[in-house]
Amino acid sequence: MPKEVDVVVIGGGIIGASTALELVEKGLHVALCEKGEIGAEQSSRNWGWVRRQGRTSEEIPLAILSRELWKGLEQRIGIDVGYVESGILYVASNDKEMADYENWFNKTRCFGLESRLIGASEVAALLPQSGRKFTGGLYTAQDGRAEPSEATAAIAQAGRSKGALLFQNCAVRSIETKAGRLSGVVTERGVIKCNAALIAGGIWTRLFTGNLGINFKQLAVRSTVARIEHEGPAPQLAVGGDDFAFRKRKDGGYSIAVRNGNIVELEWDHLRLAADFFPAFKKSRSDLSVHLGRKLVSSLTTMRRWRDDDITPFELKRINNSTPYGNLAEQALENLIKAVPSFTGAHVTMAWSGIIDATPDSLPVISDLPVKGLYMASGFSGHGFGISLAAGRLAAELIIGKSPCVDPSPFLFKN
Repeated sequence: MPKEVDVVVIGGGIIGASTALELVEKGLHVALCEKGEIGAEQSSRNWGWVRRQGRTSEEIPLAILSRELWKGLEQRIGIDVGYVESGILYVASNDKEMADYENWFNKTRCFGLESRLIGASEVAALLPQSGRKFTGGLYTAQDGRAEPSEATAAIAQAGRSKGALLFQNCAVRSIETKAGRLSGVVTERGVIKCNAALIAGGIWTRLFTGNLGINFKQLAVRSTVARIEHEGPAPQLAVGGDDFAFRKRKDGGYSIAVRNGNIVELEWDHLRLAADFFPAFKKSRSDLSVHLGRKLVSSLTTMRRWRDDDITPFELKRINNSTPYGNLAEQALENLIKAVPSFTGAHVTMAWSGIIDATPDSLPVISDLPVKGLYMASGFSGHGFGISLAAGRLAAELIIGKSPCVDPSPFLFKN
């Protein structure tokens, strides 16, 4: 362990790894500490879409920059992570869904995206094997995909090759301050002195900041994804419908999901933050299923305060290795075959779930915090993979005081 570095990155997901790479490329001495393994949680469990379409106006500048960074990533790090601009298509099953796409298109026209509203005939041409007649859709030929299971490790390895120090199975317990400013981070292996630290802990961020007296409003949403093998003809583009989604994988299979199959397993924080999240819940009610079970009871005993020499929750549970929820993997394949019958005969070879860290406005926080020298990049609400490279650049620029690549004001931390 180093005695001192310029910046400590707390969390080895794709946001932390991207920030570490940016910082070390700018000449800083960086240590990245991950409580478990690099990219082992949501960063390797998401859908793998790299998209601009469908994003809020606040996120689009990050998405535009990220697309350029994804295009140059292989040359930058020397590793192919499966980035392909294969196109992304959202299909509308009825007039209401089509009107939603039209509304988004009109609101975001000013960004100059290549996204197009298309009619039923063009959807049929792009998705000729479909078993359903769709009203129309939203299509961006230049959006694409990459491999979540490969990208974070590759980015972290590139950072290490350029001088970043990576520590797995090394939880950060707390921070140290001097005269009201961050002076170091306390890890389970000892203290690292530093001038700045970035919290990029994904779903663990609220627990970590809570011990510091910082109320980061963040809740857990569980998403299930499956991998299928399919030998027949099938589309190369990624497609999302009302109850199905799929994308081609680098290994030849497909990643699939129930598009509206997100599960909220009630915990104590869901009740504490109910008023903050109610507007978002009401808006996204059709995409969420609320379940009451043992999680609520177990969350009541979660350790929320600890000393620097205590064993923390991050050491007690190195990786949040959640299993597929119920029969969602099988339901995803059933829905897919109904929508695109050419997938008939496909079979599930693997299924998993990940924990999405959601914020009340579904926007990430990429910001400084009330403790001078402490920063955060978290709360990406299930759409951080595609914008991760730009988010890492923005976080790095905030840390070093450089003029930011995009307007950071939508991502400021709010009490």
